[in-house]
Amino acid sequence: MHASADAPTADLAAAWQLVDHRSTAGTADPVVLDCARRLAADPDGEHAAEWVYGLLSMTRYLATRADDTTAGQVAEVLRTAAGALDGPPCDHRSHPYESALEQLDFDELELTGSAPDVVLLGNGTPTEADPAWQEPGTKEEYRCPHAVAVFARIAAEIIAPGSPQGIPERIPQHHEDCIEDLASVLHGYPSGGAEPAYEITAGAGLPAHPTTGALAGHLALLRAGCWEAASGTIRPRWVLDDMIGTLEDALRELAGATCSHGDGAHPELSGDPDTDAGTGYHLLTPGGRALLQRSYEDGIEDAPPAAWTCRAHLEALARDTLGHLTAARDRFFGERRTAYLDADCLRPDGTWDAARLAGVLRGAAEGEERTEDLGLWAARRFVGGSGTAHERLMLFLTVCHSLDLAYPDPPPSVYRELRPVLESAVAALPETCPHGDAHPGAGAGLPGEAGEHLAHLCAPESFAAPEGAREPDTWACPRNLAPLAEEWLEWCDTWDEAAEDGYGEDDD
Repeated sequence: MHASADAPTADLAAAWQLVDHRSTAGTADPVVLDCARRLAADPDGEHAAEWVYGLLSMTRYLATRADDTTAGQVAEVLRTAAGALDGPPCDHRSHPYESALEQLDFDELELTGSAPDVVLLGNGTPTEADPAWQEPGTKEEYRCPHAVAVFARIAAEIIAPGSPQGIPERIPQHHEDCIEDLASVLHGYPSGGAEPAYEITAGAGLPAHPTTGALAGHLALLRAGCWEAASGTIRPRWVLDDMIGTLEDALRELAGATCSHGDGAHPELSGDPDTDAGTGYHLLTPGGRALLQRSYEDGIEDAPPAAWTCRAHLEALARDTLGHLTAARDRFFGERRTAYLDADCLRPDGTWDAARLAGVLRGAAEGEERTEDLGLWAARRFVGGSGTAHERLMLFLTVCHSLDLAYPDPPPSVYRELRPVLESAVAALPETCPHGDAHPGAGAGLPGEAGEHLAHLCAPESFAAPEGAREPDTWACPRNLAPLAEEWLEWCDTWDEAAEDGYGEDDD
């Protein structure tokens, strides 16, 4: 088909096409190292472009399967060749690497497809006269020493990331929008069109055969979204499941990673949403890492790409992030254990102790996981069916008080178990009662702290009446309890809708 093609080059190109992420060292290394030796022997010669593009086409193997020795040797040859190929500026208006860098998605190995057909490149037929040539640039542009040098640097950076000198600071066109959307979610004010659940899971969906650069970018993005996911402000369970699954995949890829860096040499995200979103997305691509390198040199970034792409650091980062998200999933969707509260709320023999419970209610703190557990503890004891009318009233109000204090909204593992308690208070209401507008709800609308009012109601002999205290019968009145229960049941329905929110199953 290509009669004028150089036969040895055609044979070599056929061998290169067989080297990818599925190859073994025994079959791939001889092919890879032969190409590297040819480039090292004549780094700026007539056939340098063929050898560079050959190695670029084999980076799927070099970046994901090759051992450190082979990968490091090839990367060094590519960098040396890039230096040899550099020369005076050319007069080309554009180069193929520009569009290649800008059209990436989440997997930098897509750049292996930027290597042109070297047989067609060297067949001597001008671009316009070669109907088989389908590349986005001309043959002259692909043979331009400047373009070949940049492609050599790109290949070296994919294989052994962290030192992106001489690579244009070009990032995928859509990444800037992604950075803006993620940062807006992390700031707490999602921009128009941004879906918070999808933005904070941007690091999920790791490529099946990730490069170290892809691992660094995805893990930094997962870390950036970790605190939002763990806070409970974003409710679908799939958010945590996807993030946790990706971290588990990453840890398998990074198993056994070591480094020689000392304590404190590994970077952390800054905590600034704009910076952290940019760090994560920029780590994904060679052009993005070049931008990070300059930002570090300019004092904007706290760490260079080389620090972020240390595999031992990435393993530690993945493990720590996984711990936070797993704990959050257990809290939101797992079985919550509350027996530890018996020691605080009951007598040593497990019987009712109004003064102990009153003390806990007075000290319940907003936003603490313990407050959620207190509501569960009360609900479980209420459903157990024992206790006097006063005890059951206090358990019911404890449930409502825990919901009043919840921030962010309680997770399904909590509010769904509280529903039976709330439903027990929904009943037909008498048309009138002697209390008028004096119903206290669960105490949140009374003067001072609700916990003070509940403590006095629970154990008046131990806790003095606070300002505005109401009589016990106003608390126990059906016209107080039923509307309170109905309001929280409506919120439970709202939270259920938010947990699903059209994204699929939430926790089953």
